[in-house]
Amino acid sequence: MQNITIGRYKPGQCTATRIHHDDDGNEVSREEFDPHAGWIEGIRDDGTSWIMFMDANGSPQCFWPQREPDGAVVGDAIELT
Repeated sequence: MQNITIGRYKPGQCTATRIHHDDDGNEVSREEFDPHAGWIEGIRDDGTSWIMFMDANGSPQCFWPQREPDGAVVGDAIELT
């Protein structure tokens, strides 16, 4: 492992929006929330990288085993909680 970085978001720094729909699929409301409290990311010896996000309690929440060189995640997350 070449490098590991651990970080924490301040409240409101990392937000997402949940959209609530009625039974017909019409939008009823939107709710902003903090999806992650922090992250741990690493770079393997071969130069590839991974990232794991932590929930508000500091527990692992989701993991992406592959990332693009610019940091974008590849594929679907592996849910951990």
